Amino acid sequence: MVRILRAAGCDSENAKIAAEVFLEADMRGVSFQGLDHMHTLLSGIRNGHVDPTGQPRIAKESDAFALIDGRRGLGQPAAQLATDVAISKARKSGICCVGITNSSDIFMVGFYAERIAQTGLVGFVFTGAPPSVHPYGGRERILGTNPFAIAFPTDEENPILIDMATSAVSNSFVRQANYYGEELPDNVAVDADGKPTRSAKAVRAGGAIGPLADHKGFALALAVGLLSGPLVGAQVGKAINGWRSNDKGPQGIYGHFLIAIDPSCFGDPQAFKEAASGYLEEIRSSRKATGVTEIRTPGMRSFRTRERSLRGGVQIYDAIWENFASLAKDMNVTVPAVKKVN
Repeated sequence: MVRILRAAGCDSENAKIAAEVFLEADMRGVSFQGLDHMHTLLSGIRNGHVDPTGQPRIAKESDAFALIDGRRGLGQPAAQLATDVAISKARKSGICCVGITNSSDIFMVGFYAERIAQTGLVGFVFTGAPPSVHPYGGRERILGTNPFAIAFPTDEENPILIDMATSAVSNSFVRQANYYGEELPDNVAVDADGKPTRSAKAVRAGGAIGPLADHKGFALALAVGLLSGPLVGAQVGKAINGWRSNDKGPQGIYGHFLIAIDPSCFGDPQAFKEAASGYLEEIRSSRKATGVTEIRTPGMRSFRTRERSLRGGVQIYDAIWENFASLAKDMNVTVPAVKKVN
């Protein structure tokens, strides 16, 4: 991944930062945000949407806030800078809000929220996305999947990590279903005529994904869009539609928003972590539904998958690997050998 990003014009440090985020997604079994999404970034670079040499910088700051200018570069380095700034300032001021403007996609938002939580702080990350979701009661693409993440430190090895889209399914879920001709679940999308469909192909050909839990997801998507868009001097809705297109040159202004909170503002931070862990145990040991052997709390599955990946390697779908290998060939980059599994 680093070699391909370097071939696309990225410097060594930014290439490593971006590759780490993609790799962490695949290690956790979140392949929607991993290697399979590199084509989005590379397409953005090729079309002039993303400047591979752009270096993020702090454009404005005070004790408890900062605004990062992404300078139309890779989103991951801008988000890493924002995360570091949020942690540092929250340590001093108790809370810090950091906006990122003039950016590109930061991909797996949970990566940054987790980094905040691993330092003992509570982390929030919000990001907008180009339109692919219809509003409740509508059928036109006008909302993004607008994911957000919230992470809480615990007294356990891993934090509580909530990472979710505000749409019924993610855009990447639809993309991967289309690779294999798989059908989508019922009542999660409409075709170009506004009729319910289970065809991933129909959704990608002008249809739209529905909001998560109808009006509730619609409201969440709206909130995330405003926080990561106009609040930080970026755009929302149709104004950033060009990021998913093959149009040449810079597109709308992409933005993100992070918050870090130090629990010591309100009491003993260790007591907070112990209380969080105690509540997790209470939930996990509560009575289970028929046929259920375990109640998993947010983040458990991805952390377990990461441990398995460290022991046995990272599994990549064959269609994703073939797309990646094709990209590498186009850029004269040799890909490593892989071990095929059933």
